[in-house]
Amino acid sequence: MNTISSSWWYGVALFPLVAVATLLSDFGSRTFILVSSSGGDPNVATGIASFVLAVVSFWGGILVALVVFACLLADIRALGDDEHWSPSIAWSLGGLVHLGAAVFSPLLLASVPLLTCYLYRRRDHLERS
Repeated sequence: MNTISSSWWYGVALFPLVAVATLLSDFGSRTFILVSSSGGDPNVATGIASFVLAVVSFWGGILVALVVFACLLADIRALGDDEHWSPSIAWSLGGLVHLGAAVFSPLLLASVPLLTCYLYRRRDHLERS
């Protein structure tokens, strides 16, 4: 088994955290709207907690998506001269779509399979060598 000096793929492997952060942000936003628009006496603590959850998970998801994108670009560049597998720069589009998915969650339907495929192909090609 060939050992590649590039360990940037560890950052790419963080991509599921963006999906979790997006789900938490959506949950926090919906809970905040539900609590603040209720007809009765609103529960202030629930409203504040759901607002904080929504904001922190939204910005946390964007931060992790930026890390994933940067690590993907660095991994592609590090493997560019590898004799066993030289990934195309087109793989970075998966990271770019994933960055957009941090804001627009339906893009996760495209970005998660793309990044999964990238990591699978990376392991498959570099493990065979």
